Amino acid sequence: MNKYFKLIIAVALIGLTTSANAIDRKTLAQYASSLKGLKKAELKDALHKLMDKKTVLDYGGNGPGFTWYGFWYTDRDPKTNECYNRYSDKKFSFGDTNTGKAIAGMNIEHSFPKSWWGGHKNDAWCDLYNLYPSDSKANSSKSNFPMGVVVNVKEEAGAGYDKVGKGYADGNLVNMWEPGDRFKGEFSRSYMYMATTYQNLNWVKVGLQSLENKNWPTLKDWAYKLYLQWSKNDRVDEQEIKRNEAVFKIQGNRNLFIDYPDLAEYVWGDSMDVEFNPDYAITTASDDNRYTGVIVNEEPVVTPDKPVVTPQSVTFVKTTTAPVAGKRYVLVANTGKGFVVASTLTGKKFGYLKTNKVSDNNGTISVSNNQSFLTLEQGTSGFYIKDANDKYFGQEDKYKTVQFVTKNKAVEWTLEPKDDGTFTITSSTGHVLQYDTKYTTFGAYKPASDNGIYPMLYVEDTTAGIGTVWTVTTTDEAVYNLQGVRMPADAQLAPGIYIRGGKKFIVR
Repeated sequence: MNKYFKLIIAVALIGLTTSANAIDRKTLAQYASSLKGLKKAELKDALHKLMDKKTVLDYGGNGPGFTWYGFWYTDRDPKTNECYNRYSDKKFSFGDTNTGKAIAGMNIEHSFPKSWWGGHKNDAWCDLYNLYPSDSKANSSKSNFPMGVVVNVKEEAGAGYDKVGKGYADGNLVNMWEPGDRFKGEFSRSYMYMATTYQNLNWVKVGLQSLENKNWPTLKDWAYKLYLQWSKNDRVDEQEIKRNEAVFKIQGNRNLFIDYPDLAEYVWGDSMDVEFNPDYAITTASDDNRYTGVIVNEEPVVTPDKPVVTPQSVTFVKTTTAPVAGKRYVLVANTGKGFVVASTLTGKKFGYLKTNKVSDNNGTISVSNNQSFLTLEQGTSGFYIKDANDKYFGQEDKYKTVQFVTKNKAVEWTLEPKDDGTFTITSSTGHVLQYDTKYTTFGAYKPASDNGIYPMLYVEDTTAGIGTVWTVTTTDEAVYNLQGVRMPADAQLAPGIYIRGGKKFIVR
């Protein structure tokens, strides 16, 4: 960066505080006007061109114009001068005044590792949307590993912070790091920004575990699906909005995945076939409360204002890659005479999993019995398995049956893909889920039975879109988005997919 640009940025920073107001909706739509009418790959290309227009600070800590001076405005609690640390439970402070020098014990962390593009000192090297202050030990432990679900934890940087260990990337067990739950969405939106703004870079070595050298999707299938899920579960909060505004005032560009929380769905998700319109899209702008003002209910409440949404026929597709938390799965066995899907028990605390016949059509099945639906929740070294009755799979060492218990009595299960397309699903007690051809049920066997059939995993097809049929019990004609959030009656709907009167419809 030359002296002229350093002077401009230094002057701009004088008037900047970490409590800067977010952009308003009209100004944001003007900034993003070049995205109108685009979708999928074309939208991602336009985002690349728009977000790549910036002037970055120099890397390091030597006063105005350098990274640590920028962190004073982007990552400081203005009440206490604490430096935000997203990687560990250690606390750090800027002190009473900022001189642009590094804080002892902290590093400038490239969340999206610089080695992934060969370590060239370019804008990506210095981009504040990728740089965060980090506890130096946590930074070293995270290394240049891909971000994902850690199934075998070797190191944890405090409750609610980084885990480092082994996890699955593209079906392969590799070194991996996982952020704490309250940072998963923020880092996901940062990764989406980096994979878009710098889609022109050449990814190498470890970077190829998460990325491919294409303008679309750039993020590999396993990665963008996981980050979309994390982005939904960990919503944009006020701190992230303020950071986006602070970086914008420094660099002159915005992370539009923060401004438009549903934007990623138009690039990689359920709205890829819908044209994006920044004029109507839901935003985190200061005068738009459609996102920040909505409260998402954890459980369905049967009232006139809240529908009970029951899938009558849900499509699942066979998967051979490592599962991820938050998605719905079913267990399927190929008996040699046909396919059966496992169904959990109702009204009993333990038992073998009964099965129902199902037809497989080139790796796709349709399931109408929600007692077959299983959700995975991340545990310490594996997953908790929850059924449609909000009961968890448990296991007592001397039994072959599965218990249905509350989470505090649940056991964790590892789900490892096998070369033949099946999975070895093992409890922390060493029991293995298998289908028994004699009793036509699934049990948990220790050791695994020589005659038992290992299950296949089918994951819910979230791209089935309009083809999925839903029954909605409600007394009004309210509109809901795909996350079950009721849209305000007077809201102008953004382009996307919604539910009304029991049917999905598209707003273009």
